[in-house]
Amino acid sequence: MPVTLFSINNTKNEIEDPYSPVNLAYVDDFVIRLVRFQGEFERWHVHENEDESFIVLEGEVNFQTEEGDFIVRKGEGIVIPKGLRHCPKASSEGPMPLALIIEKSETKRLGD
Repeated sequence: MPVTLFSINNTKNEIEDPYSPVNLAYVDDFVIRLVRFQGEFERWHVHENEDESFIVLEGEVNFQTEEGDFIVRKGEGIVIPKGLRHCPKASSEGPMPLALIIEKSETKRLGD
């Protein structure tokens, strides 16, 4: 596989819609995605077979889970374990928070 170079700074300016991740690179069976958040994700969901991780780069995101809410701020990350229902939520106004998602490439956006 050739070297993959990607730019978060260039790609983030191309993202206009919240919850529409852009694939930046693949690492073995994993993908690194860039996503923006605004309001609440369209539904609570679960990934039965894959963990899902987020690293917030701008703003803050509330990861609502069955275990409670977790506010993740710029420079912080969270791992949502497989089997845990969750629903991300951010402010509906102002700049959209930005995060990296690192997950298995077969992970379904809306869960299983």
